[in-house]
Amino acid sequence: MRIGQTDMVGNAGRVLLSTALVSSLGVASVEAAQCYEDGLRAPIGYYQIPEARDGGSYDCKVIEPYQGSMSFTSKYEGSDSARNELNEDAYQAYLDATKTIRGFEKTVIAGADDYQVDGDGPAARDCVLENLDTWAQADALLPDEINHVGQAVRKWALAAAANAYLRVKLSSDDSALATDRLNRIEAWFDEVANGVRGYYTDREPRKVNNHDYWAAWAVMATSVATENCDHWNWSMSKFEEAMGQISSDGYLPKELSRQDRALEYLNYAMQPLTAIAVFAEVNGVSVHEQYGNGFATLAQNVVTGLDDSSAIEAITGYPQITDGLHTAWGLAWMRPWTEIWGDLPGMNAFMTAYGPVKNTRLGGDIEFLYRVDPRWPTGRDPFPPGEIRLDF
Repeated sequence: MRIGQTDMVGNAGRVLLSTALVSSLGVASVEAAQCYEDGLRAPIGYYQIPEARDGGSYDCKVIEPYQGSMSFTSKYEGSDSARNELNEDAYQAYLDATKTIRGFEKTVIAGADDYQVDGDGPAARDCVLENLDTWAQADALLPDEINHVGQAVRKWALAAAANAYLRVKLSSDDSALATDRLNRIEAWFDEVANGVRGYYTDREPRKVNNHDYWAAWAVMATSVATENCDHWNWSMSKFEEAMGQISSDGYLPKELSRQDRALEYLNYAMQPLTAIAVFAEVNGVSVHEQYGNGFATLAQNVVTGLDDSSAIEAITGYPQITDGLHTAWGLAWMRPWTEIWGDLPGMNAFMTAYGPVKNTRLGGDIEFLYRVDPRWPTGRDPFPPGEIRLDF
């Protein structure tokens, strides 16, 4: 049985307990969540040992570290407070300026997929580590000049990089990894995470939105990579802040304020929130049960909205922009949700229509990471990788 799961008659889905019932059962609050003394864990899929295929050579591309200013132009330049009107010229300027950083994200995650999923062997793993080490030694993503857009870009890059690192580190034998290189990478992760935390700590409530959730996810992945309990606790406090924002009818008001992009940003917010909740569950904090009513209602509202946006349109008063929402990366959060907590009405249909799902900033090949059995270890140490099987 999965952690905290209760079987239903004729249904293998998870029962979400009300907050009151959970409280009476003594489920630990997020505020009380602490690291285990012997380290944090990732979902079991991160530990899968790849089967190296025979023949061929691996072409490693090392991305030159980005070291310039991180004061970037917003794609919504000129928009009002709703931040919903795309400025095509500004967006192109943003894409040009961030090309190297986005290329770095894609390269390290692709390398992790090449290693774990495609069986390209140690050369693929070492390519991931070489890219990370190169950026670490250059103190990349630690500029003197950075604006709010640059802060957003930095946290996304950290999320991708920390996930790529976790995947190759946890699925490798310690003797195959150079300690000095790992120490450099992890020290850099800590510095970048500190920068992310510095910006997203104690933000005015009116400003807290999906960016804060992504920051929490990036720092959480870093906390597991570096076994930094301070990072972990910060991420959990940000998650609790997000849960406190969910309205009684299951929406995030800040995302609803995006008017015709409300559905887009509600779905976008679900990506890091789901990932954080899964990592918390792996480490013994049943946040999904504690916040089950609001969290599950939010998720269901998003799934329903992706199928029929009329309810959200009625709330916001705007027809919703849905172009680009129905994609393998945009819906990727639904895979860990269905595998860990069970299918919500309509969710499986999306997975069937748009899977297999992948998302660079959530870890890469999401199907590979989460469609495994067991879901995660029941003891303090992961099961031997030989006991893992793909659940397709």
